[in-house]
Amino acid sequence: MHGLRGYLIKTDKSCSHVETLAGLESATAADTKMLWLDIQGELFPEVEAELTRVLGWHPIVMENFHLASSRPKLINFDRYSQVTLHALNLEAPKEDTRTIEIDIVIAKTYLVTYHKFPVQSIEETLEDLEKGRLVSLGADELLYHIVSHLVDKYSPAIESKRDLIAALEEEALYDPGQDLLERIVLVRDEIIELGLAMAPQQLILAQMATGVCRHIRPFIRPYFKDVESRLRNLIDEQNSYKEMLANSLELYRSAMSSRTNDTMKVLTAMSALFLPLTFLTGLFGMNVNLPLAHQHYAFIFIVVLCFTSFAGMLIYFKVKSWF
Repeated sequence: MHGLRGYLIKTDKSCSHVETLAGLESATAADTKMLWLDIQGELFPEVEAELTRVLGWHPIVMENFHLASSRPKLINFDRYSQVTLHALNLEAPKEDTRTIEIDIVIAKTYLVTYHKFPVQSIEETLEDLEKGRLVSLGADELLYHIVSHLVDKYSPAIESKRDLIAALEEEALYDPGQDLLERIVLVRDEIIELGLAMAPQQLILAQMATGVCRHIRPFIRPYFKDVESRLRNLIDEQNSYKEMLANSLELYRSAMSSRTNDTMKVLTAMSALFLPLTFLTGLFGMNVNLPLAHQHYAFIFIVVLCFTSFAGMLIYFKVKSWF
């Protein structure tokens, strides 16, 4: 286990740091307003046993802790609810998952969060508690702050794509490079990946805001509604960027098609320039008695005729701006 930390807030608004599982007993104490326990890293059997013993969790809760879930979910129990969310992790390698799963159990007097890797939104919430910016919190209020920080991390990831997509559009329109298609597809995949992470969480936040999660008090639900609205706006922005990338892709295809047409036009014009030459040389190369066949100036005449036809067609193509 890499880390166990948290805070215990009493009804008298006193706040103390928790670093061991011994603090679990405080979750059911009469003078406890809220206990937050954050667990990071591997979940050892003795930790599981203690959580289950003290908090009375159903076995499926620990199963969900161990089961990697690609989609957020919300499960209500009698005395607590379990929520699974995903925090953004853009520092992860491209071949790995770009989100970190956070398993959350919320009850009236406690909040337990579990994640295998560091989560910036949780670190920021811990910092807020340490600096006294959050006092006299309930478990649902603390969960709101964590979720709010989590959604805030998606915002710069989405907005950073705006200038990049504009640059790709401009390049596709005026000077499409050989690697442009690869870069467009790469950015498109990143935006789609962000959408796949955000859209399911928007549904979970909507459930929190409408009372589906029974352990979020009615006067706290509007805060979750606000976070859900912010996430929905990000999803709309992500969808608009996806459309812009589709336009960039169409611009690239049009530019490549136009470039191919220009090349074919030049090649066709060059072929047409040599058609009279081929005809004349083929005509006078036949083994039959043709006019001028026995004249000594016939060769000069044929050469002049070839150059004249070539120059005439070249001038004609230039006038037409065919190349």
